[in-house]
Amino acid sequence: MNLPNAISIGRLLVLTPVFVVALLVLDDPLLALVLLIVLGVTDWADGFIARRFDLVTELGKRLDPLADRVSQLTVCVTLVIAGLVPFWMAIVLIASDLLLGIVILVARPDTVRVRWFGKLRTVLLMVGFPLLLLVEWMDPAPSLPAALAVAFVGVGVVLHALANVQYSIVTAREARA
Repeated sequence: MNLPNAISIGRLLVLTPVFVVALLVLDDPLLALVLLIVLGVTDWADGFIARRFDLVTELGKRLDPLADRVSQLTVCVTLVIAGLVPFWMAIVLIASDLLLGIVILVARPDTVRVRWFGKLRTVLLMVGFPLLLLVEWMDPAPSLPAALAVAFVGVGVVLHALANVQYSIVTAREARA
């Protein structure tokens, strides 16, 4: 156990559930927004610290992507339940993550190399989800900014699915080789 792994575990077991409570129980989009920003910062921090201080571990290589996926899916499903994003977005995220997860279980790669496409989708989702909450906090009525934020997330979700299909194909090919 080291600091980057502790950050990933904190993201997974503390920040993600507290986000759900903030939005669905407390009905506080501002608190949910702050928590989502902290989730994003800790996602960046655990990787940065691990690489910068040579603290990369096998556990961390598996834990960080798991925490990423669980937090992204939980955030998306929570936003669906709160009525901020359409149901199809959660289905696409879940289905594409399931596909990739099954390929990884079967192929058992050491790691799945992140590609620019995957980084782009992550940026879109990490910016889009907070934008939705910011718009909801500022003006909960349906509006053009709300529609634009949903469209931004929609593009991120579609790229998420395409990236996971790409990762699945590359991982399966590498496993066969």
